[in-house]
Amino acid sequence: MSEQYIKETNSLDFNSSFELGLRALSILNEIYPRNIDLRRLLIYDYLIIHSSDIEGGPPSLHPSIPNRSNGILIRRKILQEGLNLMYSKNLITIIYDNSGISYKASNLTKPFLDLFKTTYLRKLKANARWVINNFESFNDDDINKYIETHLVEWGEDYVYEFLNEEEVE
Repeated sequence: MSEQYIKETNSLDFNSSFELGLRALSILNEIYPRNIDLRRLLIYDYLIIHSSDIEGGPPSLHPSIPNRSNGILIRRKILQEGLNLMYSKNLITIIYDNSGISYKASNLTKPFLDLFKTTYLRKLKANARWVINNFESFNDDDINKYIETHLVEWGEDYVYEFLNEEEVE
């Protein structure tokens, strides 16, 4: 087997809908049996991959590039596509209730994630656990304020618009 084939089959497209869906699965798996909405998934996704932006956080999964917090704005659609992909494979459950649309791990989520034996997934699970432990107690207003206060520090050039967008399925 060629080295190039091994590299190609052991890598993920950077920030593809599959990768964001996989990261969402890790988050949902950590908060199971609770559910979470798209906004919080976006925030947790950012915090998981750029965890060293947070004081006392574990090493980041992705490099700290300038304007990296813009990713929160542009990832919304890609994350939604990733969630739809995971839903189509019965890896998540979509909850429709009075508070809106939210997502929950299914009974297949953990067994599916356990199939991956990569360093990236191991670190992803650890970062997801760390983020959940440190931010789960924040209500929506508190986490929004926390993110807004740190955007400039994290390289944000835009207003934090996605917090005011309506949920779209």
